[in-house]
Amino acid sequence: MMHRFNNGEEYWVLPGGGVEEGEDINQAVLRELQEETSIEANLKDNLLEFTDPRGDRHALFLCEYVSGEAQLHKDSVEANNKDKKQSYSPEWVEVGRIPELTIYPVEEKDFLTTYLKLG
Repeated sequence: MMHRFNNGEEYWVLPGGGVEEGEDINQAVLRELQEETSIEANLKDNLLEFTDPRGDRHALFLCEYVSGEAQLHKDSVEANNKDKKQSYSPEWVEVGRIPELTIYPVEEKDFLTTYLKLG
């Protein structure tokens, strides 16, 4: 997960971003994961899709870890951020901690909490 500090607020988000021209959502998921965390993975399942109240589309995928260390890719926007009021840190999080963390969007946290309980 991405551990974020943004203007004094601490929270967590899943790696992600937009679909670029010429790629499909599956390609975008793997690219964003690599860009933000330096992790390579294989897609397993599309678990959730929804549109948030702001109109942004979200898709949550189950991935299988292949390789890499959880760290910002040196060329990523996050690694090159100059705003001292914002920080990004990709970190492995034990699934048992998910219910206690502030995770945005809340729909993803709710889904993950239920998904993990069902095992």
